[in-house]
Amino acid sequence: MPRKPDPTRKPELLGQIIDHLRSRSIATVSFRTLADALGVSTYVFVYHFGNRAELIAEIVRAVVARQSDLFAVDPAGLDDAGFRQQMTAYWNAASDDRGRDLQRLEIEAALLEVVAGEAGVARQAGARRRDFVAAWLVAQGSAEQSAADAAQAFVAEVEGLLYDAVVAGDASAATPVFEKRLDAFVAQ
Repeated sequence: MPRKPDPTRKPELLGQIIDHLRSRSIATVSFRTLADALGVSTYVFVYHFGNRAELIAEIVRAVVARQSDLFAVDPAGLDDAGFRQQMTAYWNAASDDRGRDLQRLEIEAALLEVVAGEAGVARQAGARRRDFVAAWLVAQGSAEQSAADAAQAFVAEVEGLLYDAVVAGDASAATPVFEKRLDAFVAQ
C-alpha cells in the first residue's frame, strides 16, 4: 500500500527551493541541480511537481505571491496615512535582502515569460500593483483614466527604484527617493 502524501511537504520543498534560488537563476533550475543542492532524490520533485515547467510555474507563483497579503487590503478604505503605510510595507518587504533576491527572481521570470510569449503571473504582478494604486486614487476622487495613468507612472517609478536596489545590491540609496516620491504622490 503506497504512503499517503504529506500535504506539508510540497510547500516546504518550495520554500527550500526559493531559498536556494536567492543567489541563482531560474534559468539554471533542473530536478538534478535542485536534488543535489537540497540533498533529496529527483523523484521527490517529479512526485510533487510533475515536470520542470510545472516546477518553474510553482516557483514563479510563490515568488509573486509573497506580497499577496500587502495588496489584499481594500485600497478604497485607506486614507492617506493608510495608503502610505501599505506602500511603505511593500517597499520594506521588497527592498530588504530577501526581498531584493525575490524581486530579481520576479524580474527574471517576467522576462522569461516575455521571451516565451506567455502572459504569466510574473508579467501580471505589476498590473496588480497598478490596480491597487488606481483603486486608491479613484476612492480619493480621481477619474478612472486619470487614476490608471497616475498609477502606472507611480508603480513604474517604484519598480524602477526596486530594480536599482537589486542591481546595486542594497536599497540605501533608493529608499529615500522612494519615500520622497511616495510623499509627493500622496500629496498630489
